[in-house]
Amino acid sequence: MNMKTCGIITEYNPFHQGHLYHIKKTKELTQCDCLIAIVSNHFTQRGLPSLMRMEDKTKLALEAGCNLVIELPPCYAAQGADYFAKYAIESLNEIQIDQICFGSETNDIQKLKQLSLKMEQIKKDPSLSMNQNLYANDLIRPNDILGIQYIKQCEKHHIEPICISRNETFKSATQTRKEYFDGISQFNDAYFNKSQTWDTYYPYLRKFLLLSDTNTLSTYFLVNEGIEYRLKENAKKYQKWQDFLMASISKTYTKARIQRTCMFILLQITKAQMQENNRFNQVIVAGFDSIGQAFLKDKQ
Repeated sequence: MNMKTCGIITEYNPFHQGHLYHIKKTKELTQCDCLIAIVSNHFTQRGLPSLMRMEDKTKLALEAGCNLVIELPPCYAAQGADYFAKYAIESLNEIQIDQICFGSETNDIQKLKQLSLKMEQIKKDPSLSMNQNLYANDLIRPNDILGIQYIKQCEKHHIEPICISRNETFKSATQTRKEYFDGISQFNDAYFNKSQTWDTYYPYLRKFLLLSDTNTLSTYFLVNEGIEYRLKENAKKYQKWQDFLMASISKTYTKARIQRTCMFILLQITKAQMQENNRFNQVIVAGFDSIGQAFLKDKQ
């Protein structure tokens, strides 16, 4: 059986109506036989604990029309756009998908390809974010930044990138989370776990920072340029996560970078471990329907 396949790279933190739209439009546009979602598991790309369990993300994705759901583990999900794209597409490539489809503010693959080439030519300033480095004259938004990286990785693996216009009428995941924690009812919020925040994890992180010496902390992934001293000092000063986070942010270390760094410390994932496992040539199956099952059987 030769199925036409398409992959989508997702977080579902949480699963909202924009995600339903993404699945529906991807199926309409690609006419694929098997739609495969790779989903960030317990932590997401910005280093946030996920509001939903992987089991519930899988259930909702399958009900919405995906045929196969696979996992992107935290160490590969909580990365900058370039590595997030690399690891997700490496995994999808293992099952030889034909296309990926992503949401884009620009909705112009050719323009994104040009920006991808531009990115290769620019000398990066490590003190600036990717957006500041690349697009001093172009206002590029988050989905397009990821899209540029997806295209770059797709070219390496001979996968066709397709984009759909991001529909601004749907509430973003960020807005959904904010409203939920403000006590406003949300779509599918019966699946949300209120304790999945950094406020819950910070006491454990703080204790670990206080009890570990800086030499040990410096062995963990993303702990660079002496940030371990600042984190340890701030753990002494601040008992609340938000205060600790805001005091730890600097010109070099953005909010997302601090969250990711703290996740790697919390999970005690070292630089050596990540160097040894710097490719994600695996497929971790979370769930499937009968079509997904037939596709997997065909791959054996």
